[in-house]
Amino acid sequence: MTTFQIAVTVWTVTASKIAEYAVKNAVDFELLISYRYEQMELLYHPKLRFPFSLEKGIAVLEYLLRAVGGEYNYMALLKLAFFADRYHVRKHARPVSMDDYYAFSYGPAGTGLKDILVEPGVIFYEKPCPFVKPSEYYIALTVQDVQDNLFSKSDIQALDFSLYHFAEIGKRYKGEFVLSDISHAYPEWDKYARLFNSGKTKREEIYYEDFLKNADRKHPMFTKHGFDDPFEELSKEDAEDLLEEMQEYSSNVNT
Repeated sequence: MTTFQIAVTVWTVTASKIAEYAVKNAVDFELLISYRYEQMELLYHPKLRFPFSLEKGIAVLEYLLRAVGGEYNYMALLKLAFFADRYHVRKHARPVSMDDYYAFSYGPAGTGLKDILVEPGVIFYEKPCPFVKPSEYYIALTVQDVQDNLFSKSDIQALDFSLYHFAEIGKRYKGEFVLSDISHAYPEWDKYARLFNSGKTKREEIYYEDFLKNADRKHPMFTKHGFDDPFEELSKEDAEDLLEEMQEYSSNVNT
C-alpha cells in the first residue's frame, strides 16, 4: 500500500469516527471535519522542529524579566517570548527560543518555556532556580546576571521588539488578558478560534509556517483593544523564501 493509499484509508476512518462523535455530542460536524482535514496534511508537511536548549530558554525568560523590572505575570511573560519568536521567524527564518509551540485557550505558548515557569521544582531539581513565585500568577527573577552571550544580535533585536511593543500592556491591571486577546488575532492561533470558543479543544499544535502569515489588521481583537499590529506584512514571495530557509535550517539542525 502506498503512502497516499494509507493516508486516504486513515482519513476515511477518521472522518467516520468524527461523524459519529458529532452526532452523539451535537457538535458542528463541518467545523470538526474541516479542521481534522488540515491535520491530515501533516502526512505530507511534517511539523518543523528545532532543538530546544533549556539553557537558552531560561536565558530568554531571564532577559525578558530583567527588562520589565524583575517581576511579571507568567502568562504575559510567555506572550512576550511568543512575540519575540514570531518576529525572529519572520525576519530570520528561525525562532529565538527554538521551542515547540502549542495553542492554548489563553493563546500561543512554548511548551519548554511554560514548563520552566510552571514546574521550576522539576526543571531546577539539582541546581539553583533563578525564579521565584511571589504570588500564584507572578514570576520574579532572583539573579542579576543574564546569559546574554547565548543570544545573537538578531535574537536581541527580536526580544527588544517584543518588549517595546508589548511589555507595557502586560504591566497593566489584568494586562495579561489583553496580551492573550491580542495573541488570538494572529493566524497561528486564530485558525483554531472556533474550536476553542466552542469548548471543543484545550490544546492544539502550532506550526512555525503559520508565523509567516499576516494577521488581519482589522481583526476584532485588535479593534477591541485599540491595538495596531506592529509586525510588518510579508509578501507571498518573502514568506515562501523564509519558509524554504526555515525548512532547510530545521533539517540541518535535526540531522
